[in-house]
Amino acid sequence: MNKILFVINPISGDKDKTDLINQIDEWAEGLDISIEKWETTGKDDDQKLKDCIEKLKPQTVVAVGGDGTVMLCAMVVKGTEIALGLLPAGSANGMATELEIPQDVKEALAVVLKGNTIQADMLLFNDADYGLHISDVGLNAGLVKEFEEGERRGFLGYAKGVTNQLMNLEQFQATIELDDKTVVEDCHMVAFANARRYGTGAVLNTIGKLDDGLFEIYVLRELSVAGLAAQFFDHVDESASYCQVYQTSQVKIKLNRPQTFQIDGELMGEIDEVNVKIEAGCLRLII
Repeated sequence: MNKILFVINPISGDKDKTDLINQIDEWAEGLDISIEKWETTGKDDDQKLKDCIEKLKPQTVVAVGGDGTVMLCAMVVKGTEIALGLLPAGSANGMATELEIPQDVKEALAVVLKGNTIQADMLLFNDADYGLHISDVGLNAGLVKEFEEGERRGFLGYAKGVTNQLMNLEQFQATIELDDKTVVEDCHMVAFANARRYGTGAVLNTIGKLDDGLFEIYVLRELSVAGLAAQFFDHVDESASYCQVYQTSQVKIKLNRPQTFQIDGELMGEIDEVNVKIEAGCLRLII
């Protein structure tokens, strides 16, 4: 009998999870599966989840929350035969958006039950920190910082963050050492994309795959209202002058001055240098 462990973040998305948990219980009735539920607390979650998995020995772990919950689960199950499923229930659901996991609970659970998987790659930053989705330095990371440190949430908080970033926007220089060449770019942002799109739906590239052993470097050279708007409608003109996309398996980047850095939505402070490499096929991911 297949055992599924649901890892639930009770505060993700500022939403009560009672109804969602009830839907999980109702869904499981009559199916030839065994389910367990475990809630995060924000304190030593990684070690406690490891202990829980060791005790229960599930075949599948389902992250019920946002990108932070997905990363928590991914870090624990990477390198094992345990499959990772997603039940989007956070304020940011970037990986669920990338995989086109339905927002409807029953439809998302049907994806879990079907159990189709890929061996997904992960990104390793400075031989220390992992990312699964999209990480970046510059403009977007600055927006994340503004939103996290601001008093307002929702659209007004995001709008204020955008305004503050645009008012203080300056280019920085990035020296980018790729697999086969070194380039120098004057830009507002450099993104490290293991996927094609942000949780907002904005597309960064059209060539990215989660299981190809490569990742994409997206360089935003200058602001283009028309170009950036088009990216929200699944269109990226990769020949346009305002941006550039490189594909690689590793990269070393040096900046001429420190920039805010985020990994999958988690702020990592300011950096002026970062090394990134692919850890290919390390995560069994349900799609």
